[in-house]
This record gives sequence, C-alpha cells and structure tokens, in this order.
Amino acid sequence: MKKVTKTKRNYFGCKISQRGAGNSVEFFVFILLAKDIMQWAGIKRVGEQEKGTQRIIKGTKIKAIQKFLNVDHKNTIPVSVVVAFGPDSASFTSTQQNITSCFPGTDTQNGVAEKVDWGTLSFEFEEQTEEHLRPALIVDGQHRLKAIADLYEDIPILVIALIDASPEEQAFQFVVINNKAAKVPTDNVKAIIASINEQDLQNRLLSAGVSYGNISATLNDIDNQESSPFYHLLDWPLGKTDKTDKMLVKLTTIEVCLRYIRNQFVVLEEDEEKEIFLAIWRAVKTKYNDLWETNEKFMSKVNIDALNEFVTDRLTYAWEGDVVDIYAPSEVEKQTSIILGSIPQDFWVEDWKYKLQDNTVMRNYIKEDLRTISQNIKAGNTWRESLKLIE
Repeated sequence: MKKVTKTKRNYFGCKISQRGAGNSVEFFVFILLAKDIMQWAGIKRVGEQEKGTQRIIKGTKIKAIQKFLNVDHKNTIPVSVVVAFGPDSASFTSTQQNITSCFPGTDTQNGVAEKVDWGTLSFEFEEQTEEHLRPALIVDGQHRLKAIADLYEDIPILVIALIDASPEEQAFQFVVINNKAAKVPTDNVKAIIASINEQDLQNRLLSAGVSYGNISATLNDIDNQESSPFYHLLDWPLGKTDKTDKMLVKLTTIEVCLRYIRNQFVVLEEDEEKEIFLAIWRAVKTKYNDLWETNEKFMSKVNIDALNEFVTDRLTYAWEGDVVDIYAPSEVEKQTSIILGSIPQDFWVEDWKYKLQDNTVMRNYIKEDLRTISQNIKAGNTWRESLKLIE
C-alpha cells in the first residue's frame, strides 16, 4: 500500500467569536499568499457534489480581475476571501498570553477580550487531492483567488476562515454574501470623488474595467482594446485625441447589440456579454474584411444590429444543443464563422431594393435575407433566390 504523505500548515492570526463563544460559528482572520491558499482550499460546485455551493468558474471573470491588477500597480483588492474548515478539520491554539506580555500597556484585543483571541490555526492535508476533499472549501471569492494565484506576482490577500462550519453553515454564508452586494449609486460616486482629480480617477477606473458614472467600462474596452474589431471606431469624445480615429459606429449601435446578447443569454454577466460580443465580431471582421470600415451599408447601424441578432439567435440554439460553450470566446468565434460560412459579401455589395434606414422593418429584412441565403446554399440553389432586398 502506498504511504500517504500529509503536509502540515500552521498560520498565525486572530480568532473572532463575533456573537460570543458557542453562540455561532467562529472565524480566523489572517494574511496569506493566494498561491498557498490554492494548495489546500478547494471547491464544492453545485450539481457536481452533494451540498455544493459554488458555481462553475468563468474565465471571463478571471481575465477581468487580472486586467484590473495588471493595468496599474496601484490597484489593489482589499476585500477578503472566505473559506470554511469543516468540523474537526483544523485546530486553534491560543497564544494570547504571550502576545499580551510582549505588548505591555497595549490592548491587543481592542476592548473585546471575550471575543478576540490571537493564536495559530493548524491543519494537515494531502497534496494533489481532489478539490472537494480538501480541508477547507471556498465560500466566497473563488474567481478572485484563482485570478490572483495565476499572476506572476506573489500577492498576499486577507483570508477569513470559518472554523468547524457544517455544509449547511457554508451554504448559508454563501447565500448571504452573494445576495447582499449592491452597486453604489451614481450620485454617491460623484459625491465621493468631488474633492479629487476626477479625470485621473475616471481614466484609472475605465482602464481597470470599472464603469464610472454614466461612462461604460465595457464600451471603453470595445473602443480601446487593440484586439477589439471596433478599435477606435466608436463615435464618442472619450479619449479621441488620435486623428486616425474614424468614429464610424454610434455608441447606441453597440449598446443595442450588447442588450440583445444579454436578453438571449440571461445567465451572463457584463464581462461575459462583452466577450461574446467581441468574439462574434472578430469572426465577422475576419469573414468580411474587405467590407470592414469601407462599406457604408455593411457598417451601418441597422446592418450591425441585424447581423448581431442573426448570429446571436443561432448561437443560442447551438449553446442549448451543447454545440458551443458560450463561456469560451474561442468557441463562440469558431461557431460564428460556421454560421456565416455560406453568406457571401456580395449581399452587401449589390444594390438593395429599399433605401437603407434604421428601423425595425429594414432590420428584419436583413435578418430574413441572411436566413434565406443560408437555406439557399444548403438546398443547392443560388444564394440570391427569394430575397427581399435584392432582385
């Protein structure tokens, strides 16, 4: 039988009995490198393990956090990660007497001696064990923890560890933490920054992927990321100092596209909507590169909105049929290329029977013709048969 080698950990910190010892779960607060935590803290995901609490990890959220940290070394994440040790999986040893004797005349418990106790938390674990079998499970902050741990930089983070927490207690804490978060109202944000350099703060927030006031960080990324197909094409004044900026596409065009994606994929978060949008339009730009930025009809608001809806509808069916993973931008881009594969750019080059107008009728005509072209090609007909916009 193979001998099992266990690794031991012994961390110094502060144990807190917030409601008094014995009345509720206690927690241990300490500082640690994210990379270290990943060795002994695991995840129980809903649907994979009994009494799981965590959702599937999303690459887009990981990228957003890493972007926030990489874009400016002044950016920090002061909020904690919450983990939970199950019953009898970790032990606390008090060193309060030693701490008190080292700091005579200082109240090391800040007036709450009956609820605060300095000491060490000890436990052991098997390396390379399955995540859900590790001594501690992540209650809140799995994306934060994963993102920081994967950075080249060693970054310490604040950890709050529940001690002797049952699965029911862990589920309770997860629900409470995730249902109590609320965005700060715009007026409050304005009041907070009234006495500082607003422009500098705006630039720092937007570059970190954080919306400011009425300015969308998502639109900022779409316009300013070099990997974006709409790089420096949006028609807005923010940061327009480069004379090469073409400002071809109205902001409302992109907003409508993002809103449609959000309505079709109601499970997505803002960063994920943006990644799907960018993946779709990277494929569109690659497919119709000769028309990109040069063909007025192709770059019109009504055509961009119609093409976005046409592709998004088919991606919805593909995702529901397990054909594509919408959380993987590379798969979305590949599937979009397949969707557009049979539609020739001549559709936009030839004259249309109706004047190009930004209205629902024209948008539906474009979508219907795109669907008809796809069916014509599959049936072995010429692509232009039975179209509404072309004779």
